[in-house]
Amino acid sequence: MLFRALVVCNLKLPALSLLLWASPMLAAHTTTFVIDMRDEVKSHRFDSQTAAVGVRGGTAPLTWDETVLAVDPDGDGRYEVTVTFPRAPFGGQAVAYKFKVERKDSPRDGWEDGRNRQLLLREPNATVTRVFNSPPEPIIPSRVGDIRRHDAFPSKWLAPRDVQVYLPPGYATETSRRYPVLYLHDGQNVFDATSAGMEWQVDETSEALIGDGTLPPFIVVAVSNTDARRDEYTPTFVAFKRDDGLLVKGGGKANLYGRFLLKELKHFIDKTYRTRTDAASTAIGGASHGGLVSLYLALEYPQVFGQASILSPSAMWDNDVLIKRVLALPRKLPVRFWVDVGALEPVDLVLAARRLHDALAKKGWHEGDDLHFVEQEDGAHDEISWASRVPDMLKFLWAQRAKPRP
Repeated sequence: MLFRALVVCNLKLPALSLLLWASPMLAAHTTTFVIDMRDEVKSHRFDSQTAAVGVRGGTAPLTWDETVLAVDPDGDGRYEVTVTFPRAPFGGQAVAYKFKVERKDSPRDGWEDGRNRQLLLREPNATVTRVFNSPPEPIIPSRVGDIRRHDAFPSKWLAPRDVQVYLPPGYATETSRRYPVLYLHDGQNVFDATSAGMEWQVDETSEALIGDGTLPPFIVVAVSNTDARRDEYTPTFVAFKRDDGLLVKGGGKANLYGRFLLKELKHFIDKTYRTRTDAASTAIGGASHGGLVSLYLALEYPQVFGQASILSPSAMWDNDVLIKRVLALPRKLPVRFWVDVGALEPVDLVLAARRLHDALAKKGWHEGDDLHFVEQEDGAHDEISWASRVPDMLKFLWAQRAKPRP
């Protein structure tokens, strides 16, 4: 679907925990994007008679599924589109966006090269003028707390990957204390935005919630993905044609990913850091395919992972294969489940998340006890939306461990 050039939208604020460090900006911000297509026209890569250009992004009213088209008011090859953002992204993050050329014969193509570009909403009115496909500016990592790196962590089953470990306040001084652990997939996006242009802000959120006594201290292990992400995060192999004719083929290596996590990475983490190793103190989490593999691992290894955070899961994978597995359980497992989804995500994904919740409830999990479901009104399928749900997700995992204040 293509939108006209001027977009103004009013959205309600989500009913989520807002931390002081996030400093949410409630005023609207209007940005005019000027897309310089003159080089594309000269090189015959763009013809205004057969193509259009516009912007997509991850902050409402922009989406990654629909292009807001620009117009060329002066006929000089510089296209303009004005967008009004009702509020800045959660946590003071930048708007992630890209320009995109639209052609009827190739709707999936036309994206700018490289990672997402960033737009910080600082002024109520701003203009961004940029040549189409100009390289993105470097992103300076924004991190807080004690984060240790283990680059190219090896495996005999899978390709090596980077691992980062967040250690909570007090870890260096309380040397007799042991800590619960949360393992998160797609770890390159957990602590900073250098990979995707957006991040989960788990370090900032954890520091704030631990620092003010809301939560007890815990460790976070962020496991980066690889080029084999889809295969490693899915439990079965599939091969089918989509409605647009694209062949989808792959998957089925979640069992190997599970072996890597349990036999190699978790063994190393427990040996290197002062962890609590019981299932109730060990959580697994991720989003999209990362949510799917978290569900798989919780079902496969409930004696290891006693808690699972399943954000925006692609639970429809292989005709609901894991939802069917839940329904086939002989009894409820000793695992607590956080399940969420954003209302602005693809419809099939939203419906699958609801089916997963209903399946868990049918097998005996109880809302508000060992199951919590969130459908965020203005949540999209991106790191900023997931970051906005991280505070309540962490509270679900660890709040029962917090000591009551006198």
